Amino acid sequence: MSSDKSKPSVAFVAGGGAIKAYAFHVGVLRGLEEDGFCFRSGARWEPKVAPPGAREIDTYVGSSAGACVVAGVAAGYPAQELGAAILGTSKAVPTFGYRVMFAPVAPNPAKHLHRLAQRWRFGALKPHHLLDLGGLVSATGIERYFREHVLPTNRFADLAAKVFLVATQVNGSRKVVFGPTDSLTDDGYDPGCAYYDNVRISDGIAAAVSLPPLFVPYAIVNPTSGERFHYYDGEVREPLSVHVARDAGSDFVIASSIWRPYSFEQQMGSLAQYGMATLTEQVVHQAIEQKVRVERDRAEQFDRLLELIDTHGADHGLGSQAVHELKQQICALLRHRPIRALYVAPEPTDTEFFFHSSFRFNRRPIERCIDAGHRAYRSAIAKAPSFLAALDAATRAAR
Repeated sequence: MSSDKSKPSVAFVAGGGAIKAYAFHVGVLRGLEEDGFCFRSGARWEPKVAPPGAREIDTYVGSSAGACVVAGVAAGYPAQELGAAILGTSKAVPTFGYRVMFAPVAPNPAKHLHRLAQRWRFGALKPHHLLDLGGLVSATGIERYFREHVLPTNRFADLAAKVFLVATQVNGSRKVVFGPTDSLTDDGYDPGCAYYDNVRISDGIAAAVSLPPLFVPYAIVNPTSGERFHYYDGEVREPLSVHVARDAGSDFVIASSIWRPYSFEQQMGSLAQYGMATLTEQVVHQAIEQKVRVERDRAEQFDRLLELIDTHGADHGLGSQAVHELKQQICALLRHRPIRALYVAPEPTDTEFFFHSSFRFNRRPIERCIDAGHRAYRSAIAKAPSFLAALDAATRAAR
């Protein structure tokens, strides 16, 4: 939390999409740095905070690749250093590359694939044999990387910023948010979302990135009961999770997402001619972008409802206190808290970004994805200039 309780809280929310998304988010962060944003980071006993009156991001929400990025920012690394980590040019941390991200599982996946080939050769391959492994790699290397090389502490409560990492329960239907708050202390049981604060940050990152069928589900032991619970990527159930920033009390949100379906361009032609992999990529973009759009539309409808109540109250002479109480009751019923959000996504015309592979660590593609994130942020700000003006006004009012 800000030392000045009246200062507006600003959140950065980052979604998934593998290395492509990681690089895109780095570009967005670069744009935020250019606009004077400071990032609250470090351990609470040695925090890095913004000077009074400056734009500051104090809350971070991440799923999948976004979880890695927000963890790095909250640890205190600037955008340039986060980019250098995946480019292999960082002087602060080891390279965040293939060997870190794709740790082999047990049994060895190569041996498993060899057994599948043998069964196919002798006509003994059954459909269930293809599913026996559960995934080709494990996120244990990612967990170790952040625990040993990046994080100043492995406890959410010890971070200067509020950090939330989003995963999905394997054996259930709930979204799980690892962070500094715990919903077990609240009344009632929410079947859709649970908050847990008794998990190590590095374990939360590993759970948030474990996308099936590439990654096996990540197991976390409940320190209270000793039970093992399995999780995978938070994007599986719901992308972006802007509501987590709302739940955390944020007033402004910058949400970064790579999901933008390809729009037909004469030069590129129809995706029908590009094969299964590209068509699958388009399907994923369409499905996830639609989920993001539904959540955005829902929040905008709630905000318009509150504006309508204000207008109706003024037109009919209702007292301001009565209108305020009515709005509070409606927000409580709908579990809605008004926030001001800036959504950053690739431009529909940025076809080059769409065709970039999600798992290429080559220098040039990564740099281009960083540039795409930077362009997308600049475009979003140009289309919504009132966002920064409103933030600055709220910051001045708090002084």
